[in-house]
Amino acid sequence: MNIKQHDVLKLTGLCGILSTIVFFIFIALAVYFSPWFSWTENWLSEMAGSTGDTPIWAALGLPSVILNIGLVLSGLTGIIFTFALRKSRMFESRWGRLATIVLFFDMSALCGVGIFPLTLGNLHVWNSWVLFALIPVFLIFVGYELGRLFRREWWWLTFVLLLFSFCSFIIFKFVEGKAVSEMVSLCSVFVIFFALGFKFLWLGFKESRLPSIQ
Repeated sequence: MNIKQHDVLKLTGLCGILSTIVFFIFIALAVYFSPWFSWTENWLSEMAGSTGDTPIWAALGLPSVILNIGLVLSGLTGIIFTFALRKSRMFESRWGRLATIVLFFDMSALCGVGIFPLTLGNLHVWNSWVLFALIPVFLIFVGYELGRLFRREWWWLTFVLLLFSFCSFIIFKFVEGKAVSEMVSLCSVFVIFFALGFKFLWLGFKESRLPSIQ
């Protein structure tokens, strides 16, 4: 493995970690500046305004701007993470390729949720449905791939997260927990991002310390 491949592994790890950190920091800031926001009575998207509100990207002022920027930045970093995964030559099986394809569309939808906030109505709703519908699909595919690449414990991690993802639908359907259900589902993806981020960073630094073959 050459130096260029080491850098790809490190980039993959950094993007996975960075996408997670950006998402949670910006969500936390948006919530902090929205004292009216309720985790059980509001959707996360409502911090960006309601359908028909203006201006489109700053209907409720600072919280709207923070939320939209955070979603776009996290999604873009997630897209880079997707391409870095493929470039790393690790996700080469059928399940791995499917996982990266689904993840690309999922992170594109996350960007779309920020680019087209709730003020735009259906454009936002469609991106939101794609975002949350693809999460369990990604977890299924990535679970098989991680079980192949690493130890069985990684498969069990994704299985537990998949259960959390399905629990988000139960919370949404039967419990008053709108934003709670969204965060449970999104957390299941970003836990994978964060765990894989550290794993790939470790692999990159480990391989970079190996003596090069002339």
